Amino acid sequence: MNRMRTNIAMLRAPASEHTQTQKGAVMVEFAFILPIFLLLLFGVITFSVALYNRTVLCLAVREGARMGALYDANNYDSNGNFVSSNVITKANAAAMQVLNNDLVTFGPGMNPTATTSVSGAAGQRTVTVTANINYTGLYIFSNALSLSATTIMRLEED
Repeated sequence: MNRMRTNIAMLRAPASEHTQTQKGAVMVEFAFILPIFLLLLFGVITFSVALYNRTVLCLAVREGARMGALYDANNYDSNGNFVSSNVITKANAAAMQVLNNDLVTFGPGMNPTATTSVSGAAGQRTVTVTANINYTGLYIFSNALSLSATTIMRLEED
């Protein structure tokens, strides 16, 4: 009595007619699903990079405001008068350094800007740093998304 194992018998069995007619259907279904899958994939990547860039904006304005708020004897002239341009220069430089080093861009169209202002009377002065970018995303999603962040800190004075 010859007995064949089932796995060998299954390999030798001819394919049914139904299986042979389904071979092209898989390729057609894949062709319909692939563009939708790629659109979702690029959408997730674009949104993730936009969220990362928003976080970098927050870190940049915080760093700029912190650098501007630190006490520095150079913030006063020889007569003891407050010079706000020194604070503005330091704060802008610190914010732009973070923006230029850490932002993720997809081309030359995304130019970050940082603006700084000092307000208030002696003993109550604050430094305000605001940064803006127009996020363009990947090539598929070319509409610019305006991202901005602002931080206000009180200046350290003697």
